[in-house]
Amino acid sequence: MSATGTQPRRGVRVVLAGIGNEMRHDDGAGPVVASRAAQMAGPQLRDALVVPVTAPLDLLGHWDDSDLAIVVDAVRSGAQPGTVTLTWLDEPGGVLQVAHGGPSTHGLGVADVYLLAHELGQAPRRVAVVGVEGLDFSFGQGLSAPVDAGVARAAGLVVDLARQVLDEGPGRA
Repeated sequence: MSATGTQPRRGVRVVLAGIGNEMRHDDGAGPVVASRAAQMAGPQLRDALVVPVTAPLDLLGHWDDSDLAIVVDAVRSGAQPGTVTLTWLDEPGGVLQVAHGGPSTHGLGVADVYLLAHELGQAPRRVAVVGVEGLDFSFGQGLSAPVDAGVARAAGLVVDLARQVLDEGPGRA
């Protein structure tokens, strides 16, 4: 795992996690978005913790007590490949929308891990799940063309979300 830092400016802690397996084509969208967003944001996300993980359960220990956790993952909802979605888990209905939303290649989903983190007293203050609709989850490297286009849009969204929280300062996320 790599990190670009551990303690953001002004006391705000942002964690950006890209979930996925880059050896399963579009399933690797999450880590690609996280990496691209960190590059796009430059110094503003320099102090955010950027974590590539292969499964949502790996978020525990990384996102604990953060002001904002942005989790990026490839999804299969039936939408057009490359479609980018945003779900706030901490808003009413957010966890229910994502939890048990269908089969996951990861076993436990992000919402399940968020609920577990609450039980452990280690949940992030806010959690944004950015989904990129996948097309090809077979073995192999490289993203499909529509997912690659979605990655660019998702990276821009991630940067906007992080900047909003970092600009607001501590306790206002």
